[in-house]
Amino acid sequence: MQDTKTPDETGKKTAKTTALLGRLWGDYLHHYWPRLALALLAMGVLALTMSAIPFIIEAIFAAFNLQGPGSPQIADQNSVGAHSIRLTLDQLIQFGPLILAALGALYALSQYTQSRLTLGASLDTLRDIQNHLFARFLDLDFAGQRREMSGAIASLFTNDIQILREMLTRTTNGVRDLLQLVGLCAVMLFTDITLFIAVIGVYGAIGWPIAWLGKKLRTSARAAQAETGTLAAHITQSVKGAAMIKTYALETREQSRAGEHFEKRTSLLKRAAFLRAFNEPFTFFVGTIALGVVVTIMGLRVQAGALDGPSISRFVVALLLLSQPARGLSTLYAVLQEGLAAFSRILNIIDTQPLIKDKENAKTLSFERADIKIDHISFSYGERGPAIDDLSLALEAGTSTALVGESGAGKSTLMHLLTRLYDLEAGRIAINDIDIRDMTLASLRSHIAVVSQDTVLFNESLYNNISYGRIDASRDEVVQSAKAANIHDFIEKLPNGYDTLAGENGDLLSGGQRQRIGIARAFLKNAPILLLDEPTSALDAESESAIHDALEKLQKERTTIIIAHRLSTIQHADKICVLEDGRLIESGSHDTLMDANGQYAKLARIQFGATP
Repeated sequence: MQDTKTPDETGKKTAKTTALLGRLWGDYLHHYWPRLALALLAMGVLALTMSAIPFIIEAIFAAFNLQGPGSPQIADQNSVGAHSIRLTLDQLIQFGPLILAALGALYALSQYTQSRLTLGASLDTLRDIQNHLFARFLDLDFAGQRREMSGAIASLFTNDIQILREMLTRTTNGVRDLLQLVGLCAVMLFTDITLFIAVIGVYGAIGWPIAWLGKKLRTSARAAQAETGTLAAHITQSVKGAAMIKTYALETREQSRAGEHFEKRTSLLKRAAFLRAFNEPFTFFVGTIALGVVVTIMGLRVQAGALDGPSISRFVVALLLLSQPARGLSTLYAVLQEGLAAFSRILNIIDTQPLIKDKENAKTLSFERADIKIDHISFSYGERGPAIDDLSLALEAGTSTALVGESGAGKSTLMHLLTRLYDLEAGRIAINDIDIRDMTLASLRSHIAVVSQDTVLFNESLYNNISYGRIDASRDEVVQSAKAANIHDFIEKLPNGYDTLAGENGDLLSGGQRQRIGIARAFLKNAPILLLDEPTSALDAESESAIHDALEKLQKERTTIIIAHRLSTIQHADKICVLEDGRLIESGSHDTLMDANGQYAKLARIQFGATP
């Protein structure tokens, strides 16, 4: 197929490739330049060693050149190829094993040295990239993290890093292959320039069908890999949705859908397998044609008196050794482009700058009590209209404020703005009369504890999960926090106590137990501001009662903001604020709002069935 790319497009692609290689070297690889320099030296020795092999083989053939039975004959020094190394048979017997052993040792040592140095530098570079990538992902503001799908991020650390690893390995080996190729071509040129040009022409002419087949193989392999990913996603969805599939009797439909994926994947795998099966015999067949043409040309050169037998052996050995580095270089470009594409995807995250960060001269503050003033704030998510619209609130230190309203009223958004997961578009939020944007993010968030409806637990010990509230806490402080959260007795009854693993996402614990671990974290953090986001939703009555007791203790002397759909959990809040479309429509105590007979009273009657 004819290449339809314009010169401008080709130039842009080349410029992008050069830029990406520059980033890879400038940001990461250059840290290991001493190792890479030594590796390059080892590659040079390796190439020289390989280039010496044809001369050694020639010397062996020359020494075995017999004119009569039992009579070793030394080649005439004035004959064709007299410029090469020639040995007598006695010299070959005496020194041949030592020369071959020395050559083999030098080859093996230089290859091992090169491989060890380049692989070490490549793996260290990949580690640096992974650390940088993960750090930059953590640095992204909350909105930026939500834009990136978790599966896509995980793929960067696995699939893309693996592709990049293959590129680094193959590229360093490509330098080695190039040096070997140059050395062996020099040997062939040294032997007979006319024969070298003829051989290059023959192999160049027959090389295109092998390259075409290789391209077909890569295309088929990529299609099979893509379908494997689609199949894996379908199976994962089926496993997660097993209950729904059984409930709706969808087994036959799901089996049919999976069968279609299995059939398509099998078809693609067959195509790739058949192409691979055809590749080797086809390459062998084409190679024999090329060899036949080369043999004819060699015969003509011998007839012309340009070459003798030992020189032919030198040329043939160099030609045979040439095939390995030539194959490696022939596939290097495709591997390089795939690796740079993976590196480009990684750089998309690394180069993304967080929108929310410390302003210049931000202050690190410390306070034990928090008066919060929310003054005419507004915020929207893109073009979806205002999520918070000219909202003002005053929260006195040590009091509890409940936020009530339907989904989308702005309750969670207000919490996100207070913790600066998002930044205001207008207005001001101040703690103790200091704008939160004038504080460092670390000091602001160190004064806020959050207990949400979905407590995040890591597959680590329960002790570690609690200590995330304050990493430097003592064991006694962790235990006291667990007691305050009404979870200590449960932990003590476990076989491994506080060293028990929580399981992935805390799956080894019940919902109520996970919530109490989250409350223990908040106790341990001992922050003056407490945010409670639906902390008792979807819990049974017994768990809810235990958590209510813990939360009552946790709220004492803290400025608390509570989001709750269950109005029974917020009746005793000092202030209840009703939000609608991001605006405050009424506020007051439970009794005051019931007497006002407004939106809150309406919600209460719906939940309680009568005025409580």
